[in-house]
Amino acid sequence: MNPLADQTVLLVGAGGLGCPAGHALARAGVGRLVVVDDDTVEGTNLHRQILFCESDIGRPKATVAAERLMSLGPHVHAEARLTRFLPETAASLLEGVDLVVEGSDNFPSKFVVADACALHRVPVVQAGAVRWGGWALAVGASGPGPRHTTCLRCVFEEPPRAPALGCERAGIIGPVVGVLGALQATLALRLLAGEPGGSLHSYDGRRDRLRETRPAPRPRCPHARGDIADLERIDYAPTAAGA
Repeated sequence: MNPLADQTVLLVGAGGLGCPAGHALARAGVGRLVVVDDDTVEGTNLHRQILFCESDIGRPKATVAAERLMSLGPHVHAEARLTRFLPETAASLLEGVDLVVEGSDNFPSKFVVADACALHRVPVVQAGAVRWGGWALAVGASGPGPRHTTCLRCVFEEPPRAPALGCERAGIIGPVVGVLGALQATLALRLLAGEPGGSLHSYDGRRDRLRETRPAPRPRCPHARGDIADLERIDYAPTAAGA
């Protein structure tokens, strides 16, 4: 029996990272995939968002992604959530979820996901990419104190106070997000198999170099201290953020 058949993975973002990650996880045998995205398919997405084609332009990304994932085999059950992962929606979206793969296109959304997963003790694989490079971080389901594993707030500490340079302005090389999305799927499978997480991976597409480090948890990280109890009280960004 496939041990992944009873697992539920939540994909936050059906973009350049979420599409290859979701495809790989479905092929690996994950039984239930829930896709969260409130955006629609655009022509500029097609060079990197591998679940979509030209006939999908204008359709909701989550709906199309769920359809394509379901087509990969009878063992796959995929669901679409046409919404955003926000402080007020986080608890309901995480209900019944074994692991989160986050591939949103902005840091405010990444911090919402990181905080929600820490609060609800759900393992998460997060990633980001721009131009020729990117990173991926595997975070185990740990609680406050000594059990805490390195998380997004250990590495980046706080959401940026000004909008970061993203793919829309800086551009992105399609194969770079393909590599990182596949890496996210690999890290997700490792976490589902019981590994503790805490690994940070950096990818340089120009030099084709992948480097793994294991940064120590930050002692004053609010996840380690158990300081985060209400996501709706946290100021994540000076501007609106979406997945």
